[in-house]
Amino acid sequence: MLKQHSQFALALLVAADALAVSAAWLASYWLRFALLPVDEAKGVPGLGDQFLPMLPLVVLGHLLVFQRLRLYRPRRSDSLWRELRATFKAFVVAVVVVVLIDYALPQTNKISRKFIATYAVVGSVCFTIFRLSVRALLRALRRRGWNRRYAAIIGSGRAGQRLLTALRRNGWTGIHVVYFVDDVAPDTEATVRDVPVLGPLSDLRNIVEHHPVDALFVALPRRAAHRLDEVLAAVDLSTADVRIVPPVNPAIALRPEVTTLDGVPIVSVRQSPLYGSNALLKRAFDLVVGGLFLLVAALPMAVIALLIRRDSPGPVLYRQRRMGLDGREFDLLKFRTMRTDAESNGPVWSQVDDPRRTRIGAWLRRTSLDELPNLFNVLRGEMSLVGPRPERPEFIAQFKHQIPQYMLRHKMKAGMTGYAQIRGWRGATSLRKRIQHDVYYIRNWSLALDIRILVQTLLTVWFSRHEESLPPATKSKAPKPGVIIPRP
Repeated sequence: MLKQHSQFALALLVAADALAVSAAWLASYWLRFALLPVDEAKGVPGLGDQFLPMLPLVVLGHLLVFQRLRLYRPRRSDSLWRELRATFKAFVVAVVVVVLIDYALPQTNKISRKFIATYAVVGSVCFTIFRLSVRALLRALRRRGWNRRYAAIIGSGRAGQRLLTALRRNGWTGIHVVYFVDDVAPDTEATVRDVPVLGPLSDLRNIVEHHPVDALFVALPRRAAHRLDEVLAAVDLSTADVRIVPPVNPAIALRPEVTTLDGVPIVSVRQSPLYGSNALLKRAFDLVVGGLFLLVAALPMAVIALLIRRDSPGPVLYRQRRMGLDGREFDLLKFRTMRTDAESNGPVWSQVDDPRRTRIGAWLRRTSLDELPNLFNVLRGEMSLVGPRPERPEFIAQFKHQIPQYMLRHKMKAGMTGYAQIRGWRGATSLRKRIQHDVYYIRNWSLALDIRILVQTLLTVWFSRHEESLPPATKSKAPKPGVIIPRP
């Protein structure tokens, strides 16, 4: 019955896609020839002369492309962004197919290029909105128990329980776990988080046969990884979908991703989110917003440069080696806040009310205005507006051996501000907490999160006078390597 529901839902989706493509095609005709300028010499072509006869081929071409690009495969566990990207990609390819269809038609039946351009814009926007609406509707129905899928988790350890929690938290998937399978006695009434545990694992074939489900999740712990072949052989007669949950500790993984090479699955556990369109999106955001910030800050920066010149001898800007994306070093630009001989004996910790600071330098540090030249690093591509704050190589050589996950922060481009900073972990605060927030940011990166961090920085962080707000005990204590670090 569940499979019948699935086929019925798929048929409805295909029919709805066909209607959506037809509606976009007709809307494009109306927009192009009713609202946009038309060449009076050519006139308005009749809808029934060229556009309606071509519509069946257009719809068929779209549906074939959607099927080929797996737009009709189950996407219960896909993220919104991933489905949005797949939908847009499929429609772009479908538009190319429309161009090829038009090219193959006789000269008398060809349609204008301006119409195809109009359809490409109108159709992609409308179809994407339509697909997102369908997704929202399906999620709402699944939360209410419609089109539910039943699953079993093989392995009741930490990995299996994490999966159970994730499925319960995301009820929109419509996947309901009915039992675990693990090494327990056949007559034992064991439960894990209110879910019965059936066993033993060696009797898996009979358990699945007598308790059929739609999906089987193999979530064996690392100590039982050698039994994977045994488990897969036991379920080879079942019609259930089989999915493997790799025994990877989420504490050491950033954004796990599975790829294949000649049929060999490869799990990436330290994949940076900045690749492909994500990298282009973040870079475009940095260039546009960073450029605007630099225009606004140009006059204040000129005034600050003059004040530094008059306050003490030496250069206006201070260059310091920092480590950024993938461990690449660069020269961080800041307004000079200390005397020119401040580090004549090598790199040292910055301290609150540091006697090496100049008068204007102390004010710049309190207000964080000394970091404005970081905007040049952003425009040069060495930094981003938002990301983990960069640190000096000398300190990194020490911290990477003392702080777990420390080097994971270098899988994202360093930023002028970051998630740790808006959460209060700046200045002389716990380095471990800061790293935890940096890793959280990388795992959950999105452009919306960047905008939120940037706005919160401008409203609450930039002029927070963080050094003055530290408790006296924090000010008086010397920084402890691996625990306390001064603000970069």
